[in-house]
Amino acid sequence: MIELSFRKGIRKGFKKTVLKLYDDIDQLPIERFNKANKYWMLHDNIGSSIQDFDLNHFNKLALLAGDEEKCKAELHNLRILMFNIQNEINVEHLSFACLVHSVDGKECTDLSEDALSALLKSLSDKGMTQEFIKKKLQIHERRYMLISKPSFRHNLQTRYRKAIGAIRKKGSKRS
Repeated sequence: MIELSFRKGIRKGFKKTVLKLYDDIDQLPIERFNKANKYWMLHDNIGSSIQDFDLNHFNKLALLAGDEEKCKAELHNLRILMFNIQNEINVEHLSFACLVHSVDGKECTDLSEDALSALLKSLSDKGMTQEFIKKKLQIHERRYMLISKPSFRHNLQTRYRKAIGAIRKKGSKRS
Protein backbone atom coordinates (compact mmCIF):
# COMPACT_ATOMS: atom_id res chain seq x y z
CA MET A 1 0.00 0.00 0.00
CA ILE A 2 0.99 3.57 -0.47
CA GLU A 3 0.30 6.41 1.96
CA LEU A 4 -0.42 9.95 0.80
CA SER A 5 -0.94 13.03 2.92
CA PHE A 6 -2.32 16.39 1.85
CA ARG A 7 -3.85 19.60 3.18
CA LYS A 8 -6.54 21.81 1.76
CA GLY A 9 -4.89 25.01 0.59
CA ILE A 10 -1.30 26.01 1.14
CA ARG A 11 -1.58 27.30 4.71
CA LYS A 12 -0.41 25.08 7.55
CA GLY A 13 -3.56 25.80 9.57
CA PHE A 14 -5.52 23.18 7.68
CA LYS A 15 -5.65 19.67 9.10
CA LYS A 16 -3.52 17.13 7.25
CA THR A 17 -5.43 14.22 5.67
CA VAL A 18 -3.74 10.82 5.39
CA LEU A 19 -4.92 8.56 2.59
CA LYS A 20 -3.87 4.93 2.28
CA LEU A 21 -4.26 3.35 -1.18
CA TYR A 22 -3.89 -0.08 -2.66
CA ASP A 23 -1.11 0.30 -5.23
CA ASP A 24 -1.40 -3.10 -6.88
CA ILE A 25 -4.55 -4.76 -8.24
CA ASP A 26 -3.33 -8.07 -6.83
CA GLN A 27 -3.72 -6.60 -3.30
CA LEU A 28 -7.41 -5.82 -3.78
CA PRO A 29 -9.91 -8.02 -1.97
CA ILE A 30 -12.17 -9.78 -4.49
CA GLU A 31 -15.26 -7.59 -4.00
CA ARG A 32 -13.18 -4.41 -4.25
CA PHE A 33 -11.42 -5.73 -7.37
CA ASN A 34 -14.76 -6.55 -9.00
CA LYS A 35 -16.13 -3.04 -8.28
CA ALA A 36 -12.96 -1.33 -9.54
CA ASN A 37 -12.94 -3.54 -12.64
CA LYS A 38 -16.59 -2.67 -13.33
CA TYR A 39 -15.86 1.05 -13.21
CA TRP A 40 -12.67 0.68 -15.29
CA MET A 41 -14.66 -1.20 -17.93
CA LEU A 42 -17.36 1.48 -18.00
CA HIS A 43 -14.73 4.18 -18.30
CA ASP A 44 -12.92 2.32 -21.11
CA ASN A 45 -16.08 1.67 -23.12
CA ILE A 46 -18.34 4.60 -22.32
CA GLY A 47 -16.12 7.26 -20.78
CA SER A 48 -16.36 9.67 -17.87
CA SER A 49 -16.28 13.17 -19.34
CA ILE A 50 -17.27 15.33 -22.28
CA GLN A 51 -13.72 14.89 -23.60
CA ASP A 52 -14.52 11.19 -24.01
CA PHE A 53 -17.37 12.20 -26.31
CA ASP A 54 -14.94 14.14 -28.50
CA LEU A 55 -12.20 11.50 -28.43
CA ASN A 56 -14.26 8.31 -28.69
CA HIS A 57 -17.92 8.51 -29.56
CA PHE A 58 -17.80 11.10 -32.33
CA ASN A 59 -15.11 9.17 -34.22
CA LYS A 60 -16.86 5.82 -33.69
CA LEU A 61 -20.16 7.20 -34.98
CA ALA A 62 -18.44 8.54 -38.09
CA LEU A 63 -16.79 5.15 -38.73
CA LEU A 64 -19.99 3.18 -38.09
CA ALA A 65 -22.27 5.36 -40.21
CA GLY A 66 -23.10 2.50 -42.57
CA ASP A 67 -23.91 -0.08 -39.87
CA GLU A 68 -27.26 0.77 -38.27
CA GLU A 69 -27.04 -1.76 -35.38
CA LYS A 70 -23.54 -0.71 -34.34
CA CYS A 71 -24.56 2.96 -34.60
CA LYS A 72 -27.52 2.29 -32.29
CA ALA A 73 -25.23 0.59 -29.77
CA GLU A 74 -22.78 3.49 -29.89
CA LEU A 75 -25.61 6.01 -29.49
CA HIS A 76 -26.77 4.05 -26.44
CA ASN A 77 -23.26 4.30 -24.94
CA LEU A 78 -23.27 8.01 -25.69
CA ARG A 79 -26.64 8.34 -23.95
CA ILE A 80 -25.21 6.63 -20.83
CA LEU A 81 -22.19 8.96 -20.89
CA MET A 82 -24.42 12.04 -21.13
CA PHE A 83 -26.65 10.74 -18.31
CA ASN A 84 -23.57 10.20 -16.11
CA ILE A 85 -22.21 13.67 -16.87
CA GLN A 86 -25.56 15.32 -16.11
CA ASN A 87 -25.81 13.42 -12.84
CA GLU A 88 -22.17 14.14 -11.91
CA ILE A 89 -21.20 10.47 -12.03
CA ASN A 90 -17.57 9.95 -13.03
CA VAL A 91 -16.81 6.24 -13.33
CA GLU A 92 -13.06 6.89 -13.50
CA HIS A 93 -13.22 8.59 -10.10
CA LEU A 94 -15.40 5.77 -8.74
CA SER A 95 -12.74 3.26 -9.83
CA PHE A 96 -10.15 5.36 -7.98
CA ALA A 97 -12.37 5.39 -4.87
CA CYS A 98 -12.29 1.57 -4.92
CA LEU A 99 -8.52 1.79 -4.38
CA VAL A 100 -8.82 3.79 -1.14
CA HIS A 101 -8.10 1.57 1.82
CA SER A 102 -8.47 4.21 4.54
CA VAL A 103 -8.72 7.94 5.23
CA ASP A 104 -7.13 9.25 8.43
CA GLY A 105 -6.91 5.69 9.74
CA LYS A 106 -10.60 4.94 9.18
CA GLU A 107 -10.95 1.97 6.83
CA CYS A 108 -13.28 2.37 3.84
CA THR A 109 -15.35 -0.80 3.67
CA ASP A 110 -18.64 0.32 2.07
CA LEU A 111 -18.29 -0.13 -1.70
CA SER A 112 -21.78 0.98 -2.67
CA GLU A 113 -21.93 3.69 -5.34
CA ASP A 114 -23.39 6.14 -2.80
CA ALA A 115 -20.58 5.45 -0.30
CA LEU A 116 -17.89 5.76 -3.00
CA SER A 117 -19.43 9.06 -4.15
CA ALA A 118 -19.53 10.29 -0.54
CA LEU A 119 -15.87 9.32 -0.14
CA LEU A 120 -14.94 11.28 -3.28
CA LYS A 121 -16.90 14.31 -2.04
CA SER A 122 -15.17 14.11 1.34
CA LEU A 123 -11.73 13.90 -0.28
CA SER A 124 -12.60 16.77 -2.60
CA ASP A 125 -13.77 18.88 0.35
CA LYS A 126 -10.45 18.16 2.05
CA GLY A 127 -8.56 19.42 -1.01
CA MET A 128 -7.84 16.22 -2.94
CA THR A 129 -7.38 16.69 -6.67
CA GLN A 130 -6.60 14.14 -9.36
CA GLU A 131 -3.52 16.17 -10.29
CA PHE A 132 -2.25 15.90 -6.71
CA ILE A 133 -2.69 12.14 -6.70
CA LYS A 134 -0.76 11.69 -9.94
CA LYS A 135 2.08 13.94 -8.74
CA LYS A 136 2.35 12.25 -5.33
CA LEU A 137 2.46 8.81 -6.86
CA GLN A 138 5.18 9.92 -9.27
CA ILE A 139 7.19 11.25 -6.31
CA HIS A 140 6.88 7.84 -4.67
CA GLU A 141 8.02 6.29 -7.98
CA ARG A 142 4.98 4.05 -8.05
CA ARG A 143 2.93 3.24 -11.11
CA TYR A 144 -0.36 5.05 -11.08
CA MET A 145 -3.03 2.40 -10.52
CA LEU A 146 -5.48 3.75 -13.11
CA ILE A 147 -2.80 3.39 -15.80
CA SER A 148 -2.17 -0.28 -15.07
CA LYS A 149 -5.81 -1.31 -14.89
CA PRO A 150 -6.73 -4.87 -15.95
CA SER A 151 -7.83 -4.02 -19.50
CA PHE A 152 -4.56 -2.16 -20.05
CA ARG A 153 -2.59 -5.12 -18.73
CA HIS A 154 -4.65 -7.50 -20.91
CA ASN A 155 -3.93 -5.38 -24.01
CA LEU A 156 -0.21 -5.44 -23.22
CA GLN A 157 -0.28 -9.22 -22.76
CA THR A 158 -2.14 -9.66 -26.06
CA ARG A 159 0.34 -7.42 -27.91
CA TYR A 160 3.24 -9.30 -26.32
CA ARG A 161 1.81 -12.68 -27.37
CA LYS A 162 1.24 -11.45 -30.94
CA ALA A 163 4.78 -10.07 -31.12
CA ILE A 164 6.25 -13.34 -29.81
CA GLY A 165 4.10 -15.30 -32.31
CA ALA A 166 5.33 -13.12 -35.19
CA ILE A 167 8.95 -13.59 -34.11
CA ARG A 168 8.46 -17.37 -33.92
CA LYS A 169 6.88 -17.44 -37.40
CA LYS A 170 9.80 -15.48 -38.85
CA GLY A 171 12.25 -17.87 -37.16
CA SER A 172 10.48 -20.96 -38.50
CA LYS A 173 10.47 -19.60 -42.07
CA ARG A 174 14.27 -19.26 -42.03
CA SER A 175 14.79 -22.96 -41.19
